[in-house]
This record gives sequence, C-alpha cells and structure tokens, in this order.
Amino acid sequence: MKWRKVASGSFTNIRYETKEYGGEFLHIVTQDGPLNRESRRPVFEETLALTKSGNYFCILDNRRGKESILSLADMSNYGDMLVSNGINRFFYAVVTFDPAYEKTIKLIKAISMVKALEIEAMSTPDFVTAEKFIQSHILDQVKQN
Repeated sequence: MKWRKVASGSFTNIRYETKEYGGEFLHIVTQDGPLNRESRRPVFEETLALTKSGNYFCILDNRRGKESILSLADMSNYGDMLVSNGINRFFYAVVTFDPAYEKTIKLIKAISMVKALEIEAMSTPDFVTAEKFIQSHILDQVKQN
C-alpha cells in the first residue's frame, strides 16, 4: 500500500497522524499520557473532519501502558459523534499489553449495535498485527468502492 500523509497533530497526552489510501483515511493515535473523554475529544473531532468516507479507521497505540479512562457514557458519546459525522462503519484496533482491554472492545461492539454502527474492533500487544487488521479492512472497502 502506498500511503499519502494527510495530517498530524498533538494535544495534551495524545497525538495523531492521518494517512490516506484509495479514498480511505487511517488515523494512528498515540497515547502519551493518561486519557479521559476531554483529552480524547479534540483528536476525535479533528480526525472526523479529515475523514471523507462513511468509514472511520483508527489504531490507538498505547504500548506505553498509560491510564485510559473510558466509560460507557464516553463510548456512547463517541458513537453519537461518529454517526452524526456520517460514519456508518468503524474499524478500530488498540495496541496494548493490557489483556483486560478485550472487555472494553466487547462493550464498544455492544454500544455500536444501539447506534446502528457497523464495527470491527480488536486489541493486540503487537502494532504490526493491528496494522494488518486495519489495512485488510481498508483494502476491502477500497475494492467495494
């Protein structure tokens, strides 16, 4: 895949890089410190504004193991943000060494059903695995379009 770099930026405890392939945008978000709803929101808003299709692709890199507070209300709020910005498919991979994050993935999937949002999500301790997961979904979407 030949990527085109679109944007990058940073906020308190979080930074991102966005790249594009075939009209689909991948947002690689790196957690540099503790995160809560307020610290995630600016990155979410900026990356949603960059996304030009109905698909939102994101890798959250938390290999540093920083604290991440994500409540059910937060997940619901992010689902609403996706839908209100024209996103109907959410592809998400989290790179973390925390095996408990798999429970968060299950909750994200459950909330997405209520929001009428298709979701494919996973967690892994390996960045390359996360990248392959997201890239395969991007290739599928590019072929469908």
